[in-house]
Amino acid sequence: MADEITFEAVTPAHPDAEALMALLDAEVLDIYWDAGDIETGALSDELKAAFNGVFLVARRNGAPVACGGVLVMDETMCELRRVYALPEERGTGLARRLVAELEHAASELGMSRVALETGDRQTRAIGFYEALGYSQIPLYGEHEGKWWAICYEKRILPANITFEPATPDVPEVAALLTDYEKEFLSFNTREETGWLGSAAHQGLEMMLVRRDGRPVGCGGIRMEGPKTAELKRMYVIPDERSRGIATELVSRLERVAAEQGATRMVLDTTPRMETAVRLYERLGYVRTQPFLRHNSGAGMPALIYFEKALA
Repeated sequence: MADEITFEAVTPAHPDAEALMALLDAEVLDIYWDAGDIETGALSDELKAAFNGVFLVARRNGAPVACGGVLVMDETMCELRRVYALPEERGTGLARRLVAELEHAASELGMSRVALETGDRQTRAIGFYEALGYSQIPLYGEHEGKWWAICYEKRILPANITFEPATPDVPEVAALLTDYEKEFLSFNTREETGWLGSAAHQGLEMMLVRRDGRPVGCGGIRMEGPKTAELKRMYVIPDERSRGIATELVSRLERVAAEQGATRMVLDTTPRMETAVRLYERLGYVRTQPFLRHNSGAGMPALIYFEKALA
């Protein structure tokens, strides 16, 4: 019979949580045995009592084997705290499941950023978080000035963000595309022939993004050959940017393209849209030559071309 893995929401002062965190403290002190000023990240009694997030104890067949929590820092950011798994549980996938549960709890709290701090000698933890998609960031808050500290961050989506298939003529998508076209053309001095209007949207398979039912973004793909899809009309309204929506939208559109047999995604953008350029480069897109109907370059504003191989 397979082992039963459960996750129980408790307070950080729960005896099982306390026992696991004591083991974490001992392990950190052992790693930094020669550093007299090291801090283990232990929660004060006051913080335990006022913990404003979610703290979980993972159990295998009822026995506590791992723990961790998310502490709310502000309206959009929370922090992973006191994540620990018994040595015999490492490599089993339990820690990944625990962090996934904590990220889900953070999304239910409306968070869009999960940050954390670990130590420069905790190489296993560093590799673990990087494998889960966490990226190193400057030291923040209470971690500033700590010589051993390394901080990470991961963007997540709040639970009230939804994605749904759509077409360019859905009124909410059409309104977003109108705003997109105005913003795009504001970066360019001339229009591409045929760039505006319904003709430019033919064959697009769109995805509409909502927050609490309100349309906040859209994007689409168009198959341009048996193995090539083009990413088109990516747009997120200004007050929803830098919250991970565009990253997730691109990922979902890549999966749609792959399901249709595409092995390559291409796109173009203008160099003046610096945020978009950084987004695509961060997502693994590389600059390429003009593709497909763009090969002639006739009547086109200055553009940058990107492509990415789809797994």
